Amino acid sequence: MKFKVKSQLDHVEKGGILDDCGPSSTAAAVAWASKYTVDPSAGDGIKAKAKATGFVEKEGVSDNGSSLGDLIKTAKELGAKARYAKSWDDVVISSHRGAGLIIWVQQAVDYPAVEISEWHKKWQNYWIKKDKKHIAQGYGHMTAAAWDAVDGWQWACPTRKGKGNEKFGVVVTEEQLKQIAGSKKKQTGGAPHKHVVIVEWK
Repeated sequence: MKFKVKSQLDHVEKGGILDDCGPSSTAAAVAWASKYTVDPSAGDGIKAKAKATGFVEKEGVSDNGSSLGDLIKTAKELGAKARYAKSWDDVVISSHRGAGLIIWVQQAVDYPAVEISEWHKKWQNYWIKKDKKHIAQGYGHMTAAAWDAVDGWQWACPTRKGKGNEKFGVVVTEEQLKQIAGSKKKQTGGAPHKHVVIVEWK
């Protein structure tokens, strides 16, 4: 089964603001965990976060950043169970049982050689001309991932379009996914699993 991207690009605000990666990724993880018996959109995820956290987002302001705790609440609002990962083994075992994952990253710092969204490539090209240090610093971001017996590990960045050649997540290895999950370590000092929420269907 292929992992559907829930694109935050459908929710660009005034001034080109994109700050809905957390609820978009949560919607993707919940849909996967339910085996698509429920299939929330990125917009559904945004509404669920607002309801679960009581936070009212302002249009045209970069104010909808999410913590993993916020996204646990959001996943529960969408009908799933969600919790912090206890170890990397917990991440792998839970995924093999059908869980979806929410992964907090520093995109694309210390990433392996994996396919990056067309949106990210444009972001990168913009900063190459303006100030390259932004590329080295990357940006805090929420993504989603899942494992399937046929299609393997799949990583769904919400800056993918969610249609056409970016309809589904990127196929990665477990080691590549672990490296992606470890990209936040300079900011948090945490091991890769410390940046993962496990989402399961009730």
